[in-house]
Amino acid sequence: MSTLADLEKRVRAIEDTEAVKQVMHDYWYAIDLKDWEALANCFCTDVEADYGREDWRHSGRENLVAWLRANEGGENYSVSHAGHNPRVKLVGDDEATGLFKLHDWVRIEPAITLRGWGHYNMRFVRESDGQWRIKRLSLDYVYKEEMMSYVGNAPPSMTPAME
Repeated sequence: MSTLADLEKRVRAIEDTEAVKQVMHDYWYAIDLKDWEALANCFCTDVEADYGREDWRHSGRENLVAWLRANEGGENYSVSHAGHNPRVKLVGDDEATGLFKLHDWVRIEPAITLRGWGHYNMRFVRESDGQWRIKRLSLDYVYKEEMMSYVGNAPPSMTPAME
């Protein structure tokens, strides 16, 4: 039979696990909607991010959000992130790791479509305000597909980070 303290600990672990999953939802949703303020709130100030290319590694919340905004904020750019199959492990009272599967679909008007899937390997911390945030992010694509339609025999322009 469980004691009240045991039950409270188990409930807190469930709540913390769900809060970590919610951070990932908020991260993807904020990027998809280009809500840069909400996106910034997903990260610790000293976040470390690696999106799979040497020139796509960024440190610090302000720097990372500025890069994401410059790369994905254009009017001709739309994206849909589908994150699922979360595996969250609490590694302390205020720290967790997570592995999340990603499928994304990117449209850069007028003629580029990108899609792929991979995994986010994450580290989260609960900060002093009680909110869970992303401390470390690493995206490893397993598959990427690029489709281009040429207009007037000239290739369309990519995002700044992809040029």
